[in-house]
Amino acid sequence: MTFFILFFIIFIPNSHVWAFDMDFDGHIATGSQYIFDSPPSHKDFDSELHVHLEFDGNILKKDEWTLDYEIETALNLIDGPSVQSNLRPEEDIYLPRTWLRLSNDFFQFRVGRQEILFGDGVIFQPLGLFETRDVSGVVPESLGVDSFRATWFLSDVSLLETWLVPAKIGTALISGIRADLLLGEFETGVVFQYHPKSDLEDFSGYEREMIQMGYHIKGEREVGFWNESRLDIEMEPSSPVQFDTVFGTDYTFEIGKGLHILMEYFLSTQQKEFSTSDLKGQRTYHHIGFSMDQPIDIEIKWQIYSLYDFLDKSFQIIPQIEYSVTDDLFLYFHGKIGGDINGNKTNGRLYQRTNSFSGTESSIGLTVANYF
Repeated sequence: MTFFILFFIIFIPNSHVWAFDMDFDGHIATGSQYIFDSPPSHKDFDSELHVHLEFDGNILKKDEWTLDYEIETALNLIDGPSVQSNLRPEEDIYLPRTWLRLSNDFFQFRVGRQEILFGDGVIFQPLGLFETRDVSGVVPESLGVDSFRATWFLSDVSLLETWLVPAKIGTALISGIRADLLLGEFETGVVFQYHPKSDLEDFSGYEREMIQMGYHIKGEREVGFWNESRLDIEMEPSSPVQFDTVFGTDYTFEIGKGLHILMEYFLSTQQKEFSTSDLKGQRTYHHIGFSMDQPIDIEIKWQIYSLYDFLDKSFQIIPQIEYSVTDDLFLYFHGKIGGDINGNKTNGRLYQRTNSFSGTESSIGLTVANYF
């Protein structure tokens, strides 16, 4: 990052102006949830304290160029069955994002830990190559990935972007490129990425050498609709492939202050030579997901996520009520209902019954979040 600042000072022509400033915000969230039928020898309550701080601002300005930054740090203190089952550490201090950005009206160059997110999928995200966020969570958070990213804004409705990510194995690099374009009333995009065998602990699938390519398209004719797909080619002698796709639609009904309903259908299929990571070892499976949300008044909003697996009949229903005590203080009443339609005890993709906590168990909880 020091080299990045020196490059800016030396090679961008004309005089520069030091413009260092800092804005500070963040939130503190604490809560606990009761786990119904917690596995043997596990606690009944899963509790968490989460502290998230963000610092951002400008460092330098030079003609039309700006050098700015963002630093986010987070602390988690967790107690309960998720710690006992090693799903999460008892204490965790980490940096979700920490980057420097050099930009003008047409270019952006950003280096550091940052989000690389795109696509139109909401519940299912085939193009979420570096996505870690649980969209149904109380306070969803996406982790950044250490990378260099360059973005060219070709026009008001088009861009071209490339990125490099250290694979953390030798000097190997993950490289990708995407293009987004507004075609008439349709938002469209294509993406291509190559990654060698990589050691990215927070992101799945990178332990294999692979070429990935995909597209997304989104439009609206009173009803919103989108399609997002990805093709993975595993770099083995036979080059087996896996194809993931999601079709989605949403609409807001004029009921009360607006009832928003969203539905997505997700399909994943792969050739038999492809290295499967599915819980049941199946090569093809498909899910359907729904979400509904509606504000009741200025203080209250409710939402429900529901997911269903067509093959193993497992499901999850995740309701939440948000209550605004003040402009900065919020209460979240949330729950989770997991099970399977047939009532059998085999492990499903969306609901698992084991002697170890999986996070898919039914629960009810309360979280308090204060933003500042």
